[in-house]
Amino acid sequence: MSAKDDEQTDPRETVLHPRHTNNLIGHDAAEQHLLDAYQSGRFHHGWLITGPQGIGKATLAYRLARYLLRYPDHETAPADTLSVPAEDIVAAQVSARSHPDLLVLQRDVDKGKLKAGITVDASRRAADFFSKTAGAGGWRIAIVDVADEMNAAAANSILKTLEEPPEKSLFILLCHERGRLLPTIRSRCIELPLHPLSPEDTVSALELLPDGLGKQAIPHVGIANGRPGLAMALAETGAGAIFDRFAKAAEAGRLDMKTRMTIANSLHGRGTDDRFNVFCALLDGWITAAAATAARASAAMGQGRALADIHQTIGHSIRETNALNLDRRLTLLQAFDLIEQARKA
Repeated sequence: MSAKDDEQTDPRETVLHPRHTNNLIGHDAAEQHLLDAYQSGRFHHGWLITGPQGIGKATLAYRLARYLLRYPDHETAPADTLSVPAEDIVAAQVSARSHPDLLVLQRDVDKGKLKAGITVDASRRAADFFSKTAGAGGWRIAIVDVADEMNAAAANSILKTLEEPPEKSLFILLCHERGRLLPTIRSRCIELPLHPLSPEDTVSALELLPDGLGKQAIPHVGIANGRPGLAMALAETGAGAIFDRFAKAAEAGRLDMKTRMTIANSLHGRGTDDRFNVFCALLDGWITAAAATAARASAAMGQGRALADIHQTIGHSIRETNALNLDRRLTLLQAFDLIEQARKA
């Protein structure tokens, strides 16, 4: 399938894709850290950008890639910003996916749907990519979006290149859940954690999106918890209202079977993939926050431990459901049951 065909069927290919975004809001310290590292002349070959989904990790990765491809010599590169003008040839090539020295590894698409994970075939493309010399002696850059979606074979293949990197090669690995990565991969990268934005910065990021598309997401800023990408997904899928019903019922101790079935049914069936995944992202954050809140209260420490214990179990169940196309209703009903049991601990 050609790149053009991919764009026509890939659900990620929209005008809001991070490679088209030239602005970065709320991550000034992270950008300055990268600038200082590059200006030192000893730029590391592997960077692991971590943080919750939807906070700008991919935006920063493409911003860094454009900068390095535009300024391959650190001595002549700007020291105060990673920004490259949109009209620059490098920026245009990155946006069009046509720059020969940039490789993006991500889940492949099959008939308009994303495959379960990044496979070894994709990671082998990285080995072939780095075996070639960059144009004009510049950088060869691979972005892995996201690294926690690599299967075991793919992760081991990437590890081999990280262990023996060619000169002026760079891996930028994006990661939502660092604990799912091989420790050996983490140890060979410099970790750069990004944190959720303030409400004001979240609104600013949404307002900068093209064609006013971010305005529809502003009402969802509160529930998105500092993640502009999640606010957009909430506006596009309608998952916010469904999650709000869950949260109110769970916190009031009234997550009865009728409510559970209503929520599960609304996230099951054709055309609900994105809605299900957005709901699950919110559920993950809710469990984490509930566990932390309970752990801080001495009378509820047992509940906090129980919620922390089920967090990983539910996350694994959701990933397995997506990978194997299992029954989402059953997955959610089991998750709700675990949550109710943990809340009673």
